[in-house]
Amino acid sequence: MAKKNTAATENEIERFHSWLATEDPLSIATHVYVDADAAFSAALLSVLKPKAQVVFVSADSVIEDARTLGVDLSNGERTIKGMNVGSAFGLLVLGMKSIDLPVYRALRSWASQLNLTDAGKGCRDAVVLAELVKAWRSLGMGDKGCFERAKELIEGKIKTERSNLKQKKLADEVEIKNGVAVISNGAKIRGAHVFNRGAKVLIRESEVGHSIMISKEMSRKGIKLSELSPLLEPKGWFIHPEGFLACYGSVKAPKDFRESGFEINEIESFITSWLLSHVKSGSIKVQ
Repeated sequence: MAKKNTAATENEIERFHSWLATEDPLSIATHVYVDADAAFSAALLSVLKPKAQVVFVSADSVIEDARTLGVDLSNGERTIKGMNVGSAFGLLVLGMKSIDLPVYRALRSWASQLNLTDAGKGCRDAVVLAELVKAWRSLGMGDKGCFERAKELIEGKIKTERSNLKQKKLADEVEIKNGVAVISNGAKIRGAHVFNRGAKVLIRESEVGHSIMISKEMSRKGIKLSELSPLLEPKGWFIHPEGFLACYGSVKAPKDFRESGFEINEIESFITSWLLSHVKSGSIKVQ
């Protein structure tokens, strides 16, 4: 069961929502010598309200202006600290859950991280946001520079999540026959979305070449595309040493798919036969 928000948290979320609903001109205030909570909180607000002015003030400043929202600040009726959540950034991300779910999903892992580090608790993540701010300062960046870098990351994270949701919808339209899916219309779709629908093999034809990828389930069972090396390698195909990918061209080394040695229907034919041989042996099942 999800933990129920405290009254203080609900009040801060309401304060945040009220500011979002206010027409420009708006302002965003946070403290000077920004830490990760201040930088990323101000950055998120700036992404949500691009025209809002960002100001850096003393940490003991009192924020009372109705058009200004102070983040990682404590004094005044127009501030958000997120004490009961763990961080101001965590509070803002939580506040987005009810009004823009993709933004919440994109940033919730970062919010969980800051909820820990801003409260002085340990964090096992490989890249800690607090360390990023320290690195930016080591490069000579001031408050504005740190804020701008944080904003770039926030924008990229949200854009990636929205793109991922779009790809997931497109994946629902991909036909899967005998466990084999083919994408040949140039659509940008993550393989994971197609495999989650039950595909065992994904074949692509695009402007960078031809590729064949197998699911993690097949890899775990020891099935490898290297079994097809006598057929593919003489045509100049690359087969990954782990056997999960075979390709003629890629985004890192583009090639003309028309020179791969196979038509897309030919690849589908021999891959289907290869997969069905594993089905008959009992090593894999297809829906």
